[in-house]
Amino acid sequence: MKLNFNQSVKVSLITFLCMISFLTMHSQNTKPITGTVKDSDQIPVPGVNVFVKGTSTGTVTDFDGNYQLDVSNNQKLTFSNLGYKTQTIAVGSKTTINVTLETDTSVLDEVVVVGYGQQKKKEITGAVAQVDNEELSKSATADVASALQGQIAGVNVQASSGEPGAEANIQIRGLTSVFGNNRPLYVVDGIPFEGDPKLSVSEVETIDVLKDAASAAIYGTRGAAGVILITTKKAKKGLMQVNVEGYSGIQSITSGTPLLNREEYLYTKFLTGAALQDTYYGNTWTEVEQNPNAITRDTDLMEVVLNDFALTQNYSVRVAGGKEDLAYNVSANYYDQEGSIINSSFDRLNVRSNTQYTKGKLKIDTGISFRVEHQEFAPWGLLSDAISYNPLRPEVDPDAELVADAGDGNAAAQMSTLGYKLIQQDNLENNYFDGYISATYSLAKNLNLTTRYSGSFNNGTRITINPQFLAYDLDGNEVSNQRSKIKNLSTLTKKNTWENILNYKKTFGNHSINLTGVYSLEKYSYSEFFGEKYDILNNDITVLNGATSDPNAGSGTNQWTQDRESTLIGMLARAQYNYKGKYILSASVRRDGSSRFQQEHWGVFPSFSAGWVVSDENFWEPIKKTFTSFKIRASQGTTGNQGIPDYSYTANIVLDRDYVFGLDGDQNLALGAIQEDFANKNVKWETSVSTNFGVDMGFFRNKLTLSADVYNTDKKDMLFPVLLPPTAGAGQGGDVILNVGDMTNQGLELALGYKSAGKFSWDANITYSRNINEITKMSGTNKLLYFNDSTVSGHTNDSDKVSALAEGYEAGAFFLWQTDGIISNDDELAAYQEIVPTAKIGDLRYIDALTIDTNGDGIPDVGDGEINLEDRQYAGSGTPEFEMGFNFNAFYANFDFSMQWYASYGSEIINGNKALAYKSNTHRDLVYQWSPQNETSHIPVFRNAVHDNLRGATDLWLQDGSFVRLRNIALGYTIPKETTQKMGISKFRIYLSAQNPLTITDYDGYDPEVGNNGLSTRGIDKGTYPVTRLTMLGVQFDF
Repeated sequence: MKLNFNQSVKVSLITFLCMISFLTMHSQNTKPITGTVKDSDQIPVPGVNVFVKGTSTGTVTDFDGNYQLDVSNNQKLTFSNLGYKTQTIAVGSKTTINVTLETDTSVLDEVVVVGYGQQKKKEITGAVAQVDNEELSKSATADVASALQGQIAGVNVQASSGEPGAEANIQIRGLTSVFGNNRPLYVVDGIPFEGDPKLSVSEVETIDVLKDAASAAIYGTRGAAGVILITTKKAKKGLMQVNVEGYSGIQSITSGTPLLNREEYLYTKFLTGAALQDTYYGNTWTEVEQNPNAITRDTDLMEVVLNDFALTQNYSVRVAGGKEDLAYNVSANYYDQEGSIINSSFDRLNVRSNTQYTKGKLKIDTGISFRVEHQEFAPWGLLSDAISYNPLRPEVDPDAELVADAGDGNAAAQMSTLGYKLIQQDNLENNYFDGYISATYSLAKNLNLTTRYSGSFNNGTRITINPQFLAYDLDGNEVSNQRSKIKNLSTLTKKNTWENILNYKKTFGNHSINLTGVYSLEKYSYSEFFGEKYDILNNDITVLNGATSDPNAGSGTNQWTQDRESTLIGMLARAQYNYKGKYILSASVRRDGSSRFQQEHWGVFPSFSAGWVVSDENFWEPIKKTFTSFKIRASQGTTGNQGIPDYSYTANIVLDRDYVFGLDGDQNLALGAIQEDFANKNVKWETSVSTNFGVDMGFFRNKLTLSADVYNTDKKDMLFPVLLPPTAGAGQGGDVILNVGDMTNQGLELALGYKSAGKFSWDANITYSRNINEITKMSGTNKLLYFNDSTVSGHTNDSDKVSALAEGYEAGAFFLWQTDGIISNDDELAAYQEIVPTAKIGDLRYIDALTIDTNGDGIPDVGDGEINLEDRQYAGSGTPEFEMGFNFNAFYANFDFSMQWYASYGSEIINGNKALAYKSNTHRDLVYQWSPQNETSHIPVFRNAVHDNLRGATDLWLQDGSFVRLRNIALGYTIPKETTQKMGISKFRIYLSAQNPLTITDYDGYDPEVGNNGLSTRGIDKGTYPVTRLTMLGVQFDF
């Protein structure tokens, strides 16, 4: 059942009332203090925090640098702002206090989360980047990871699809594994999560990304794919603050596959008939002659399948405050998104409470959150159905449970299948609970012990209902080809983590040390159970007992969904040292033990990094005003990957497999079991060794900053599934997992930023990322392995695979038959028929690749005289050569403006939707196919769906996937305080925003962002749920 929003609001309000305590206030004699804050160039500084020292009373300067605050004579005011040194001034008898802020040349001292602690940015020696809530909140998304796209150099974020609730694919510095886990580790408030924690953006304070192995090695086996550290908004002492914000918007799909209308379709049939010598696939009748009613139709199924004005809405409430030893932060968020394809949607309610209690040497932190999600899935392949549906077929009612005129033959069968899909109900509801308690005790001066326990619980229920659907052909015969069915799937996930952290910090003279020791224990379990029955008696009764036939029940059906349990034990020692804050060293070693391996349970993962703040040297002083800061960083670290299926070291026995005994193969049918996946007791860690060199520079008092990193990552002992022959007793497709592959990632990252303060203030940031991936070793003699799911289009018998692992190429590389235009005359035909004797004029001409070496120089110089698998050539991949991001923010008076751009260059896309439309004879291009009257056409003759003209693995469908996209643009206005304060509101902002309003690309499909599963189907656009455009209006209140 879909979550009732009114009930959710009631639950949230009750939660707030239980958690929030009201504070008492004491008053004293005060007087108004006014003043102006300027920088050393006498330019007013807006946004300066002006607070009464030791209290939560304060304000910020306006756009002219002015402020006003009521204080008493015996108090002091503190003035602070990023990039400037904090000043504290006693009030005394003054009524006007003007301040000139001194530029803080150590802007690098801002705090960054690095895992098991924090460091000043100046002391960071690894590749670590941070994004705050202000930037994240500009993206309207249910998946907080999607908001990172273009924000951080080296972090590739690509939408898996535009489906509501879909998670983005994230790769940090390239691909991590071809068979194991590729997802980065998420750590929320110090707690490791299995997969995306699915937080709302409003819950997040900052996101820190550990990109290099030296930084990520502290998480050992789980850090191979990088680490994303999320800090949620924490409790803050002071007056209670209430923040309310929300937006509502409309989504739309902006492009698509051009399809034929009735007249165009009939014309292509005429061209096909001419090409087939005036026959219709060997018959003398035409489609219209068989069904005269078809001529009256002009059906566009896209109008039924697409939802042009899908609504998205998001609402958040946050209350924070505290007094003396106790502080709290409570927030709630509701997100709801309708799908741009019918029968799809997603909504979620998040509630989180963070508290902090301090008493003497003891500090206790707690965090509790619960989340309820409901997701409705569109039927599989619905977009493909709409693409392949020709305009002469009947109109479709998406709610109909009976169709009396479904057509004839194949048309009737397709209509039956389509109607069955359209009334399908497929709903998933997840209930999550996460909580932690952390106690820190000061054992001695500079020595702290922290113990932290966390637990998470997730229960999911997916109910899929395929109601009764009846369809009849022109003669009144029932052609319904699908049985009604109901299936219930329940999953239960549990995880418990216990960590103990001992930390010692000491500064003596010019020396500082920071020693950390960690012992952690994690236990994870997953179980699932399903039940299903067929033949529903009544569509109004949608429970298992409402169906009557073929009951079935069971547990997981493969290695990834089977019931499983795993344990991970980790021990970490880390030492950090710096001298005068300019010579910095860091070293760590982590030892992890995992139950996923039978013999080599334990792995050791060391790291080392060093940094030199050159700009702190005396010889740098003459240029420091211009070249303000300069730091050099270098690091090397080792990480491991244990992200493989549990029990990979054991054999997998599959039941319900039959075999025919007897010499002639037709004597006795026996039911039995086979060993499909063979055991490998020696399976071990995948290991990554990464080296990083970087520099951080600041110019003109750090108004202009530049960071650059180059890196090299060698991945050894990668896990590959090695196919076994049927003679091994494994059946068709049996395999064994072996550590037999190697891979490298090399890259360059740049981040450039500029800030300009003043009455008109603005800032801009540019990121650039380039990663070169290469498979350097594969097992045995098989140096090319195609992915099974990398076919170009469904709904046909075309089984061509296009994406592969190949030694010497990037993972997921395309290998395609190259083409050389259309055979347009007799001379060209005669020459080509020597290679393909069955070819005809109007056919696609394939290139016989150079595969034979005739002179012994090791370089192939001629073809083999036929078109075969050897002729498939490398044709790029769905991975871009480089990516860029550009963020711009501007502020003037009470107006604010922002925009975020993202660019991806060098990827290729195989347009599977176009291939399907060609095969289905529904693409508008086919009007311009080759014919005697159109001899210059580059479009082959449509002969039939499985003709070699329309093979899937050809470059006919290959297109440039490069694009530039305006991800977000927003214009906001903040109502003056003089107006809002009369209403008891400290801030009221209204804004208009658009997401993905503009995309510049040569790709002619739905959307060039085709992530899919991130590897085997990346760049293959076959029925992918397209990314949408969103226009929205939002408001923000602070009380």
